[in-house]
Amino acid sequence: MTHATGTYYDRLSRWTAVARLLGYGGGRETLTVHRSLADPGAGGKPTPTRLHDLLVELLPPLTAPRVLDAGCGLGGTLLHLAARLGGTLTGLTLSEQQAQIGRAAAARAGLQDRIDIQVRSYDAPPEQSFDLIVAIESLAHSPDPATSVRALASRLAPGGIMAIVDDKPEAAAHGTRDLELFKSGWRLPVLWDSDRYQQALQAYGLKPIANHDLTPHVRPRTLGQIRRLEVLNRLVHRLVPSEGFRAMLDSYHGGLALERLYRQALMKYRLLIAQRV
Repeated sequence: MTHATGTYYDRLSRWTAVARLLGYGGGRETLTVHRSLADPGAGGKPTPTRLHDLLVELLPPLTAPRVLDAGCGLGGTLLHLAARLGGTLTGLTLSEQQAQIGRAAAARAGLQDRIDIQVRSYDAPPEQSFDLIVAIESLAHSPDPATSVRALASRLAPGGIMAIVDDKPEAAAHGTRDLELFKSGWRLPVLWDSDRYQQALQAYGLKPIANHDLTPHVRPRTLGQIRRLEVLNRLVHRLVPSEGFRAMLDSYHGGLALERLYRQALMKYRLLIAQRV
């Protein structure tokens, strides 16, 4: 993983605080920057924590597991899994800003002895075994997903589980402007589909045991709302002097392109689960 990705997430951590002022999602208050999904507990309103609930529901039973969150962001997933699964948890991020926010949140929750957040690449994970490894919208940032999957798979204990959640393009999405905008804005050098991930998991000794389509839970904006936000994005992009802020606007523009891909049924949001046998 690259220094540029760490800088990207440092900036993302700063600008999520003002994202809602520009009509975008935030996630800062829930310590998450991943996809919001329709939540029955919130009357169907999308929430960032719904993904955590689905993840726990769909995982095989685990008792006090050793957990690795590869790309832990602000630490929200670590806190949720600590409450639901128990055990000890390690988070990896390339962003010092994210690590500081996550450590402070763990301390406030009294979980600093169970949650360890490290600034390091998931291509070089800690030298220990884990019962559960989760990668939520993080492997898409890998310049070489095969290397990343192999590195993480090597840290799974016998019987250990790996769960990968990410946007997976449909075949018809390739070559479209929206897919290129999404990849450019979100700094995604390679974007694998589900088949590529399952092939890689099997190549490194893991058996795929589930492939859940979470797309029905995704709630993209209407095409009209997307267009209006794109106009606002371009206007603000021309006016602001900050390079970092413009980079975040490019990221949000990529997110709007992603929403259009969902509206056009060109993207899937999937949870892959595999086990070391």
